[in-house]
Amino acid sequence: MAVYKHRGSWMYDFTKNDMRYREGGYRTKSQAIEEEAKARANAKRISTDFIRLCNSRLQDLELRRTKGHFERNKRLVKILIKRWASLRVVTTEDVTDYLNEVANVSKHTANIDLRLIRALYNHGIKNKWFDANPCQGIQPFGVEKKRKYVPPIEDIQKVLAAADEEERKYLLTILYTMARVREINRLKWEDVHENYLILRTRKAKNSDVIERTVPFTPTLQAIFKGLEHKGEYVFINPRSRTRYDNRIKLIRSLCEKAEVKTFTFHNLRHWGASKLAKERVPIPDIQALLGHTRPTTTDNYLQSICPDLGQAIRKLEE
Repeated sequence: MAVYKHRGSWMYDFTKNDMRYREGGYRTKSQAIEEEAKARANAKRISTDFIRLCNSRLQDLELRRTKGHFERNKRLVKILIKRWASLRVVTTEDVTDYLNEVANVSKHTANIDLRLIRALYNHGIKNKWFDANPCQGIQPFGVEKKRKYVPPIEDIQKVLAAADEEERKYLLTILYTMARVREINRLKWEDVHENYLILRTRKAKNSDVIERTVPFTPTLQAIFKGLEHKGEYVFINPRSRTRYDNRIKLIRSLCEKAEVKTFTFHNLRHWGASKLAKERVPIPDIQALLGHTRPTTTDNYLQSICPDLGQAIRKLEE
């Protein structure tokens, strides 16, 4: 049935030209039917080439890339379909007009969208559906780069003091590995060894999962020896009984509770890198511990000969 009731409100759901149209939140059935008719009418004008491009790109991203990257592209594709799907050809001018509108709100977001749209059409060119990319020649907007906030150790200590025991262990794991929060959320017990952790991330353009080894600091070694095995993952959400998806509310609430300037988990990576740099740890070793995967960073990592990363990482606690 194209129109039905779901969780107290009405919605429509249908597929046309291999594209699914689904929208809800309507208070009455008649309103949902009316909106469905409008959606079907618009669907008749949609370019099947553009729909094929969008569907193929999303399917590829869902298989190869992170959930966050897929969802970001999915939101953009939904906007572009409403805007461009009735066009016979999307031109550079069309892309520019869209980006200018976005840039009026946020140049940073406009630059992200430019990269995603360029990648979308490169996917079509790779599959020989298009001959040219309408993003060709479009330059990113100039953005004033803000200096990354590095929280002072006093504020970090206050946040740790405000946390409960489980939260403190979680925070210390991020702090003393300089890991991305999603790497810690996905950390499995099979990746925990006597003297080190194996962290995994998916950052490269080829979508391969990259893993790196991070030695334990003395504090982390003690923490992991005392952690209880509650399942496949090291840190388990007691409500869902599986790994955490994200914990952004945790760090915000702890900063508020500790009465310090709000910082993020990512800011803790900046603190760690800053701390090691001040301790004169070689830059390639810092890059290796951070798990950077840009070509230049990777080159430095591969060319770096570091017999004892453990000595480097332990400087975080000195």
